[in-house]
Amino acid sequence: MTRAEPGADLLFQAEIKAAVRTAYRDIPTGAGAVLAERLYPREVVDSLPAAAISWALGVGDPVAAADLTPGEGVLDLGCGGGLDTVLAAREVGPEGRVIAVDVLPEMCARTRAATEAAGVAERCEVEVGEMEDLSVPDQAVDVVISNGVLNLSPRKSRALAEVARVLRPGGRLCVADLVVETDLPPEVLASPAAWAGCIAGAVSERVLRRKLVRAGFDDIDVAGHTGFSLDEVALYPLFTPEVMELLRQLLPREVQQQVALSVIARCRRPERPDDAPLAAPSVAISGATPLAAIAPDAVEAPGVTVRHLKGVEDAQLKVLDVEPGGSTPHHTHAHAHEGVVISGRGRLRLEGGDQPIGPGDAFSIAPREPHAIESEAEHPLRFVCMDCLFD
Repeated sequence: MTRAEPGADLLFQAEIKAAVRTAYRDIPTGAGAVLAERLYPREVVDSLPAAAISWALGVGDPVAAADLTPGEGVLDLGCGGGLDTVLAAREVGPEGRVIAVDVLPEMCARTRAATEAAGVAERCEVEVGEMEDLSVPDQAVDVVISNGVLNLSPRKSRALAEVARVLRPGGRLCVADLVVETDLPPEVLASPAAWAGCIAGAVSERVLRRKLVRAGFDDIDVAGHTGFSLDEVALYPLFTPEVMELLRQLLPREVQQQVALSVIARCRRPERPDDAPLAAPSVAISGATPLAAIAPDAVEAPGVTVRHLKGVEDAQLKVLDVEPGGSTPHHTHAHAHEGVVISGRGRLRLEGGDQPIGPGDAFSIAPREPHAIESEAEHPLRFVCMDCLFD
């Protein structure tokens, strides 16, 4: 196996983003009225511009579940062809506003056209942007909606942290997306079409809930469970005939009847004074400690010791190598994270001072704590890091 370069993207986040963008650019149209009528009431579909219907690519109806009221500010995260943007603009009325964001300029152009055709363009702002790095100001909107979009991100925790940032205290998030409860074959997980179709990037409902909690949301409700069979997946033009044939070959018949579940997840950013900091999840102190000093979990298997690192259950795992004399960039995370050193020696560079780290040391980094990890030995410093995001 080829050793990764220092700071390499071991989760192939850039490749996943590029594959998703290419997949959406290459399709000539969305899933059309067949899908729209499956997700929305017929009278709603009949009231929409034809272009918005033709570009339907969602997995649910987040606008209906968001309980929008006149005058509210809404962010449509991943606006696509503009169907949900139009519906949200109608709900908030002339005194409200909708900010529509999509990573593709082509989709933004379709959303603008849809809002103009629907007569709601004056209350809509459409901009190109990434869900993990929004240009929307802090506490700018009352509600965030998304439809089949969160699963497109390889950095879901980062995207949810951005959502929490732009929501006002007491603001609401309403997400329609897919969850999966069974492991999919590696060939499916590696498929660009499966990523673009939200299946490869889908998490379980349990993990989705944990990510929402970790991002600081409460009043979490996950409902509207609707099964998606392989035939229903085929409605989406993102899934080419070749990919559909691969899915039919690899997925057991019982899984083909329900490849994924569409859910509506609703939650709220807690009320707090404007000058109060967001609640810091799990880790509160930055530093390093011997792994053996962490109290083991109770297990029944003789001779097995399990030590629980706080971030493990809902974070992404990375194994990173820092070459001798090298260092990660100084960076911060919006959330707490932890890691453990496997081999090599170095230093954890913190604002409060440096700490030596070596094999068996577990380090903890508090939210928004600037830090870097430096290698000082003859061999690379190798460590496992939970959701370590380089800026």
